[in-house]
Amino acid sequence: MLRVMFADDEPYMLEGLRLMIDWHKLGFEVCGEALDGEDALAMMASTRPHLVLTDVRMPVIDGLKLIELAATLHPEAEFIILSGYADFEYAKRAMRHGVANYLMKPLNEGELIAAVEAVSNTIQARETHNQYESAALDRLRLETISKLMQGEIGQKWMDQANALLNLLESSSIRCILLEPDVQAQVQLNLKQVIEDMIKLPQATLFPFGVGKERQGFLLVSGPEEPDLAPAIIIELVASVRNNWGSSLSFSVSGEHKGPLALKEAFHEGLMAEMCKFPSGTEGVYFYQGEWSAELPAFVGMTESILAAVGSGCPETVRAHVHHLFIALSRQSVSGSWVSAYLGNIKLEILKVVTQSGGEDVLAPNWFSSYVPTDLGLLERKVLQEFLQAAEWIGQKKGIGPDEVISAAEDYVKSHYSEKLQLQHVAEHFRLNPAYFGQRFKKQVGLTFNEYLHVVRIDEAKKLLRREELKISDVADRVGYSDSEQFVTKFKALTGLLPSAYKKG
Repeated sequence: MLRVMFADDEPYMLEGLRLMIDWHKLGFEVCGEALDGEDALAMMASTRPHLVLTDVRMPVIDGLKLIELAATLHPEAEFIILSGYADFEYAKRAMRHGVANYLMKPLNEGELIAAVEAVSNTIQARETHNQYESAALDRLRLETISKLMQGEIGQKWMDQANALLNLLESSSIRCILLEPDVQAQVQLNLKQVIEDMIKLPQATLFPFGVGKERQGFLLVSGPEEPDLAPAIIIELVASVRNNWGSSLSFSVSGEHKGPLALKEAFHEGLMAEMCKFPSGTEGVYFYQGEWSAELPAFVGMTESILAAVGSGCPETVRAHVHHLFIALSRQSVSGSWVSAYLGNIKLEILKVVTQSGGEDVLAPNWFSSYVPTDLGLLERKVLQEFLQAAEWIGQKKGIGPDEVISAAEDYVKSHYSEKLQLQHVAEHFRLNPAYFGQRFKKQVGLTFNEYLHVVRIDEAKKLLRREELKISDVADRVGYSDSEQFVTKFKALTGLLPSAYKKG
């Protein structure tokens, strides 16, 4: 409900305003009544009304002075002036202050309703605009954080970090990764957790996503504000857990300066999450320096895997992924370790793909939070994903045929009798459907559906020659549920009806 208040030095007028129209029906609730301008101004500070109906002539502070002061203190408030004086000068002065309307006493019910409805429409339009503007700013902030985490240091991102995040070279930053307990994740309202954290007074927090279901925060402190000491983090955690219990863990990077350090801070957050460095507070893990010799051997394989994917050579990728999983099989590490480590590699691969103009080539579930516990299954999943990126990079570099599309052709030849659709085949090969369709046509020279019809009609020709079948049976065997569609496609591709082809 919108809030409305009244200011008039006549008590009967206040009562009349309250009772003359159905405020609730118009979307308002009465939040206050004042007998003079001074009380009205004080009341506005506590009730924050959307609309104020005020008399012009009142003691202490008159209506026009109230509007003038409120323009600075409460710029979002709308005003409707009420006056028993047909004084055009008052009207002109009121309108200069942006008054929504000027009504003469005695009030006419219809005029008052029309004026209030007009103000309501103005307020709602403004709030809708503000929501769109806020959402757009949130998207820009998220994009800026993402680019900085990927190591983008162009002037555009530096300027946006300054303007949207108030992140200067002298600003202190930490990266915090939020990880819900798996068993409690269903019960947790992560959206509400995020909103609660952003409102905390201890520091400025900007949320960002890590995959689809995990959350991170950029913690920023300006040059004139306190350093981001561990005590501030512990206080922040305590505030969140006071509302949500202890089913959340927080992995925190070291403290850094400026936007250029965001990539390093994010990597440190991942390492804190993977290593579970003890901090003295349960569920809070602070990054504690460089990787030690005690960390798993596979951590050092990142660069070789990235180089293999970047080479665009599938065989090189297969070899390095296999070596990675041999190392994994020899270590005793948690699922979150493996998930975060692989996620870090994927972020680096995504950066290479994005820089080459391939933002939409990866399947939507590439960053799925699901990580198979069986290493053999996980290796096949990761290999397929890394091959997808390597083959795209290889295509950009002009390296060899498109192995995925060749495999897709074979898949169609093996499953032509089924209800095949481009989207389902793309998902089978873990590709974005639109991008899969583009790659398919580029290599095959036909769209996916055109190729599917060619394969089906070729198989139908074999059946018509070899077996005594009804036309409807042939259609059904090669994947057409509609015999008329089969006949139409057959004639379009062969120039003959199936019955004539069979006799020939």
